[in-house]
Amino acid sequence: MLPYRVAFTEEAAQVRDSLPAERRDVLERGLAILVTDPRHKLSHPVRGDESTREIALSRNLFVEYVISDGKLVVLLLTLIDLSDVLIED
Repeated sequence: MLPYRVAFTEEAAQVRDSLPAERRDVLERGLAILVTDPRHKLSHPVRGDESTREIALSRNLFVEYVISDGKLVVLLLTLIDLSDVLIED
């Protein structure tokens, strides 16, 4: 099976472009895995739709994407800053 082609929504591309180098590297490594296995066992369907999925690429980088016609379209990128938290575990 050929890898999926990656595309970004405008909103996701803006977040991608603002990521620091180390977070951008995590994103690229995660997407490299997802293009060959977009329904990875660690990904979860969103709202019962098997084609729209989400996955945590790291402890603070989350991706929501849709699989369609040979493309993996990144809908949302969420980077969580854990430097200031209300309640420590």
